[in-house]
Amino acid sequence: MLDDLMLLPEWREVCQRYRYDITRFAVEALDMTIQAGQAVTWQQELLFKSIVVPGSRTSVASGHGTGKSRSAGIIALWHLLFYPESVMLFTAPQIGQLRTVVWKEINICLQRLRNNKALGWLADYVVVLAEKIYIKGFKDTWFVFAKTAPKHQPTNIAGQHGDHYMVWADEACGIDDAVMEVAIGALTHENNRAVLTSQPAKNTGFFYDTHHKLSHHNGGKWTALEFNGEMSPIVSKDKLIEALYQYGSRNSPGYLIRIRGKFPELKGEYLLTRTDYENMKQQPCVIEEGDKWGIIVAVDVGGDVGRDSSVISVMQVVDKMIKGRIERHVHLLDIPLFSNRANINTLKAKINDVMSDYPGATLVIDPLGAGMGLTQSLKADGVYFDEVHWGSPCFNNTLKRYYMNKRSHAYVSMAKAVEKGYFSVSDKVKKMYQVMTNLEEQMTRLPYYFDEKARWCMMSKKDMLKKGIKSPDIADTIAFGFMENISYAPVESYEDLNIGSTESDELDLLKQAADELLGE
Repeated sequence: MLDDLMLLPEWREVCQRYRYDITRFAVEALDMTIQAGQAVTWQQELLFKSIVVPGSRTSVASGHGTGKSRSAGIIALWHLLFYPESVMLFTAPQIGQLRTVVWKEINICLQRLRNNKALGWLADYVVVLAEKIYIKGFKDTWFVFAKTAPKHQPTNIAGQHGDHYMVWADEACGIDDAVMEVAIGALTHENNRAVLTSQPAKNTGFFYDTHHKLSHHNGGKWTALEFNGEMSPIVSKDKLIEALYQYGSRNSPGYLIRIRGKFPELKGEYLLTRTDYENMKQQPCVIEEGDKWGIIVAVDVGGDVGRDSSVISVMQVVDKMIKGRIERHVHLLDIPLFSNRANINTLKAKINDVMSDYPGATLVIDPLGAGMGLTQSLKADGVYFDEVHWGSPCFNNTLKRYYMNKRSHAYVSMAKAVEKGYFSVSDKVKKMYQVMTNLEEQMTRLPYYFDEKARWCMMSKKDMLKKGIKSPDIADTIAFGFMENISYAPVESYEDLNIGSTESDELDLLKQAADELLGE
């Protein structure tokens, strides 16, 4: 049976050595060294020096790869082992992320401690459960625990106080302010500590305030740290290059949040500006001679006759390799239907006409809501099409990390294509006054934001309506062309599909026929 930890002279010795030097504990006790494969980084050391101060308040805006998860494991063991009857709370928007990330790191650090010949005996006093870690013999008074609270019940995490109490909020940007108020409000004793870590995804809320009006710089109590992944020895050059390709530039919101650890200065609340739209109208056809392009026919069914519009868009599509990445290029060929009066029979007839004009084209339809009746009817007729379920998560795991759902991915991909000059509009469509007027309004009013996981999120249509923004029917069909796993069948030439004849060409043919008749 183990002796009471607080009665051991050896424990008092290690407390004197490590209680005010977290870096020494990480190096000597947990073997965080170059020889062991992972040394304490300068960013971690900066964090440790801030936290070690009694009564400290530390807020970290961090990009990927700065070692904050490992730091959480180190700090948890340090606080547990060297402060008698200490209590530490880990909280986050979801309990699952604490189990999969923080608890994993605590277990790794505990195993490192166990492997230490001189200090391994300390690990024998630590018991790890699913949501609680405690010192043997002090299960109810000396522990680390994980707990979350919904925003309508913030007091779920209340009730803890003590001389050695500490709160660590992971992904703090996504924790509701009411919950944060309860968590920080429990730090009533002089030496109580708090740490907030997060990607800086939102320019509002308590976490944002700790880096601004509540920071030391502005006379507040919070030490605001900014950890840039570009400056971390853990992050590889290949990862940074990949991120640059993913986001387009170092100053794009996604790169600022996920890599540089900076709160983004959004160019506005909308994906595209009017300048972007005007540049798009001037963009020459992005399909070049020799491209093995295909056709996508996208259909969006209006919510009700006389209300939302039904749209059919025809797009010429090709995927090109640009600097080692596949970039989709889209040329909007035609919009053969844009009407708020079309019923299912009208839509079916028009779809059949369009598909006969473009054999081999990929037909894409949203089967939910108003589109359900149309898709059921087309299925009964044996018409094959790809279904749009863009409220669901992306299939690709990497895309899941960057985008809330398929709709967000499709729209952001479309916006990036517009900005990069990979999207163009045909002269035929440009002459459609009603279409272009609506397209301008829709393309320049696409509200977006970043969630607590720093993922791109498009505002829901319900919330858009509250802001007076109508459903972007035409833009929806264009975004369908950028959706994950929407493919196309390459065709051989323009001549195969009779593409390229403009309205003026057709008029010339009619005039020629009339001249021939008159000549007779």
